This record gives sequence, C-alpha cells and structure tokens, in this order.
Amino acid sequence: MDYSAIAFLLFWTTIGCITSYIAKQRNRSPITWFFIGLLFSLFGLLLLLALPSKSNQLTDKEDVKVPDIKTSHNEAAALSDDSMYREPSLPRISRDTTIDWYFIDDKSSIIGPLKLSELRKSLIEGKFDNKTYIWCEEFLDWTQIFLLQNGASLLDPDFL
Repeated sequence: MDYSAIAFLLFWTTIGCITSYIAKQRNRSPITWFFIGLLFSLFGLLLLLALPSKSNQLTDKEDVKVPDIKTSHNEAAALSDDSMYREPSLPRISRDTTIDWYFIDDKSSIIGPLKLSELRKSLIEGKFDNKTYIWCEEFLDWTQIFLLQNGASLLDPDFL
C-alpha cells in the first residue's frame, strides 16, 4: 500500500476542513470553502484569509418581525370589522425633566433644546400657543400641543 497517497489525501482533506471552519467563522459558506480548500489546498486557505469577513446578515425568518396589518395605519386596517383594531393613542407630554424639547416658532425656525420647565415658561410667556408643533425623542413626529392627551396640562401650575 502506498502511504504517500494516503498522506496526500489526508493533508488535502485536513486543509479542506480547516478552510471550512475558518469560512464559517467569517460568515461564508463552509461547504463551498471546504471544496475550494480541498481542490486548491493552501492557495484556497490563503484566499479565504485574504478576503474580508462578511457582515452578519439576518438569515432566519424568525428574527424578522413583520407588523400585523391590524396595527398599521392604513385604510384597510381602519375598515376592518375585527374588534382587535384600536386607534393609535395620542402622545402624552412626559413629566421627565431630562428630556430635550423643541418647538417650531412663527418664523418656521426650530427652537431648542429646552427642558420641560423652559417649554412651559415659553408657552406661558406667549412665545407660542397650543397650535404650535412640539417634538421630543419620545414622539414619532412633530405634534401640535392641542392634539396631545395632556397638552392643556402645560399651563397647569401643578403639572411639574
């Protein structure tokens, strides 16, 4: 029996396995790289080491969260007769005094960041009214004060 042929096959198979293992660590196809390592030996391994790692992309369908149509804001969901659909709740002004607030003045300039107490003071001083658009990081979009659930509470002295 020729031991050199067995050693030769063992060497190439080992290189294929090592290439496959490294490919998996670099987010590449281990099966494809096994055969590249098997066919091209050290050249395949060096090629794999020279290539950058692929970014980790979502491949599992379970990792992707698709919103239910009943919770999306569209006419089809609004026309649904299913009682599970609820209108989105109106945003509220948080009592958190660390949040930065912004408002759009009458010249269409964005004013801010302001703390909640400064925002209340500006409203009381008449720098803007309840139709003024305000925004903070908790809001999805600019919202007029009168549309907020507790927008009138900005004028309430006991709010803070």
